[in-house]
Amino acid sequence: MIDDDDFDYDAPVTRIAAHKNEAQQAGKIILEDAQQYLDTMTAGEHSFLQKHLAKLAHEEGYFQVLAEALDQPEGSKIANDALNVLYFWQLVNDADDIAQFDLLAVPTGEFFQTELFKALDDMQVDVHQVQRRNIIEQALKLYAQGIYAGCIPMLYAQLEGLLTDVLVAKGFLEQKDTKFLDVHKIVPGLKGNEIKSLWHKSKIAFEMNPYFAELAAYKMDSSSTVTSTRHNMLHGTELAHFTQGRSFVLFLWLFSVISFMRGIKP
Repeated sequence: MIDDDDFDYDAPVTRIAAHKNEAQQAGKIILEDAQQYLDTMTAGEHSFLQKHLAKLAHEEGYFQVLAEALDQPEGSKIANDALNVLYFWQLVNDADDIAQFDLLAVPTGEFFQTELFKALDDMQVDVHQVQRRNIIEQALKLYAQGIYAGCIPMLYAQLEGLLTDVLVAKGFLEQKDTKFLDVHKIVPGLKGNEIKSLWHKSKIAFEMNPYFAELAAYKMDSSSTVTSTRHNMLHGTELAHFTQGRSFVLFLWLFSVISFMRGIKP
C-alpha cells in the first residue's frame, strides 16, 4: 500500500544522461548476454525454465510475472529483472543433474555474489558503500540460514537506500540534518519540499533518467505483490510473504538495480 497521493507534474526537468563508461557497458553486456541466451534456447530448455518458474510461483506470485516476461514472441521487449534472472539461470548448464537445479539457491553461490559485489564496487557512490556492502552480506547470510523475516526488511531498505544515495550524488536530493529535500521541486505538494517516501524518490529518479521506470523495484503501483505489500510488511501488518521466494525476488531486484546504477556515477 502506498501512503502518498499521486500527483501530476508537467514542468520540464533537465535529465542527466548516463555516462558512457565501462561500468555502464558491463550492465548492458549482462542484459545482452541474457537476451542472446533466451534467443538460442531450445524448446525443451524453454519449457523446463517455464515449469521451474511456475513451480516457484506457488509460493511467490512474482515468478509468474517473470515467466510471462520470458515467454514473449521473439523480438519482444523483455523486462530488466526477467533478463537478469535468465542471466543467473544459465548456471543450470553447470549442474550435474539439471532436474535438481534450484534457482532459489543461486544467491548463496559464488557466481551471484561475485557479480553482485562487483557491480556494487563499480558504483562508487559515497561513504555508505562499505556499510551497505556489510548489510547486504548479512542479508545473504540470513538467506542461507533460511531466516527470511530478517533478510526481507534489510533488502527492501537497501533498495530504497541505494536510490537515495544516487539521487543525492547526482544533486536531485539534498540532505539537511535527517531530512532529504527535493532540489528541483519535482514532486509538488510537499511541505518544505521534504521527501518522505520511496514513491517520491522513484518519481524524481525517473526525471533524472527515464530508464528507472524499467526497474521493477521502483514501479510504485499495484502490478506486483512484491511492491504492493512492501509497506504493510515493513510496518508489521502483512505476515504472509516472509518467504524464500520473496527474498529471492528482492535479491534479483537488488542486482538489477545495482547493475544499472553502476553506469550513472556522479
